[in-house]
Amino acid sequence: METGKKHKALFVFSVRLVIALFLSLLAQNASCAVSRAEFLGALFSELKYATADGGALPSDVPSAHKFARVIGSSVKYGLIPKAPFSPDARIDRHGAVRMALMMMGWGFEASLYESFESLPDLGGSGDPVFFLASEMKPAAPAALLVDGTTPLSDSGRDSLLSWIRNCAKGVRWNRVLSYGGVDLVLYKQGVAMPGVPNDRPKGGNPIASPLCEPLFVAAVATNPNVVDARIAFAGPLGIGAGRAPITDISNAYDAIAAVNGGFFAEGRPLGTMLLDGLHAGKPLPGRSAVGWDNEENLLVFGGGSASIGIQTPRGFVEFSKFNVTPPPDEAALYTPGVMLSAAGAPLDAIEIAVQGGIVTFRSEARVSNHMIPKDGFLVLARGRSRDLLDYLEPGAPLNIVTDWETPAFSACTNLIQAGPLLVRNGQFISSPETFKPDITDKRHPRTIMGSDGSRTFWAVIDGRNSIHSRGTTIEETRWVARSLGLVNAINMDGGGSSQLLWRGIMMNWPSDGKQRPLPYALLMMPKGAEMIPKTVTPYAGSHENLDQGEYGEWGPASDAVNSIIMDTYDPANDVD
Repeated sequence: METGKKHKALFVFSVRLVIALFLSLLAQNASCAVSRAEFLGALFSELKYATADGGALPSDVPSAHKFARVIGSSVKYGLIPKAPFSPDARIDRHGAVRMALMMMGWGFEASLYESFESLPDLGGSGDPVFFLASEMKPAAPAALLVDGTTPLSDSGRDSLLSWIRNCAKGVRWNRVLSYGGVDLVLYKQGVAMPGVPNDRPKGGNPIASPLCEPLFVAAVATNPNVVDARIAFAGPLGIGAGRAPITDISNAYDAIAAVNGGFFAEGRPLGTMLLDGLHAGKPLPGRSAVGWDNEENLLVFGGGSASIGIQTPRGFVEFSKFNVTPPPDEAALYTPGVMLSAAGAPLDAIEIAVQGGIVTFRSEARVSNHMIPKDGFLVLARGRSRDLLDYLEPGAPLNIVTDWETPAFSACTNLIQAGPLLVRNGQFISSPETFKPDITDKRHPRTIMGSDGSRTFWAVIDGRNSIHSRGTTIEETRWVARSLGLVNAINMDGGGSSQLLWRGIMMNWPSDGKQRPLPYALLMMPKGAEMIPKTVTPYAGSHENLDQGEYGEWGPASDAVNSIIMDTYDPANDVD
């Protein structure tokens, strides 16, 4: 009996001891839990950011809070949003990794991975923030990239801070995804540089430079055997006065991907343009162009100047204007797809409509409806130019004559004049063409069109943002083109216009902070897809959903893109 009592007492004591130890462990773990404000402060200090005056605090952060100045500075720099912050709440592993990414200037990349969750073939694969952190070089501690709801401990905080310390010395990331014959290439390097002006270009090769300044590149590469590149204007969509967000233009045609094109003014292209074989822009002397033909898989780079007009028995009528009213004694060409009608046509002009190389309509502008024929064009001529064309009647042959600076453009059905040319036959081209130093020698967002010899590339470099990406000079843009493996490349319109969509998701961060409405976009379409917008049918016909091809997989493209190579950096390529 006495032995039984001893055993029972020992059992009760053991249970009480276990409970006490458990409660002690709970208390210890609770004391080790890290608050959101504490972790933000540790990140701010580790990254050696300077505090700033005038930062607006989130509504739930009192001005007397221990970390108020750090939180306000982070908001001012754009590292975190001005949203309720819950400063004293415990932070879990998912929240800690996401906050670490944001404080390094990688919040946009984290949001991209979260956006992929909306795609049926990429969603549900796990925590997208953890995916990104695991793919970075250096990668985040693997032990922390599980059980995202687990509170961050002191040891977990120290582990993440050690990772941040290594990233500050140099961090890079590269990802390739494939869908419908279009490969998406994403690249990011560097840590945010809050408060550092963007007007200090380093020059030379910006990829994986020792300073590792923040730089973001998004590109799409297309296989011309399965994907067509098409130009689509916003005007005929009925969305606005000649401009629309690139998402609206892309979605109207069910495009796989979309990117901005060449320079424009007042909703019309600047420079030579061919739109499905018809001229839509006035040539600019001294600037390069890129032309292509989808059926022949042809891609041409060269000087974009040209003389465009009509040869008549009475003389040559050169077009001085495209899709705008011609001055007295001059002629203008109006193209379908850019506009529906020649609005504001001068009353003293003659209008000539042409389809299939034959005049189908001739009228005085004062009694015409100015409609531009589908699969044809409309000519307006005044004064001396009118006198040279006045003999034409319906049924007469009439064709446009083009004298190209680059003869190979005569085989192209689509063309955009932009510039300057970056790379030709694998060699850097140093000519600024007619661009001013403010455009060429300062860092800006950039858009590139190029070729690696078998595929066509469109790339966007984000800029004007010392947190996310600082942009590139034209010299630095050449190095980015080379890093993408391009043997021919041209600079397109940049700045706030630089925008790239893939599967309806904006793949870059426009420098305006929002989409800049564009007069037109370059669309990547399934081979042979008919260009009829869903939102409105400007001509007879109906829209059918387009086959967007097979889904890709979460992982590198099967025909892996030789994209930006992160492991072959040679510091000898840098220029101080």
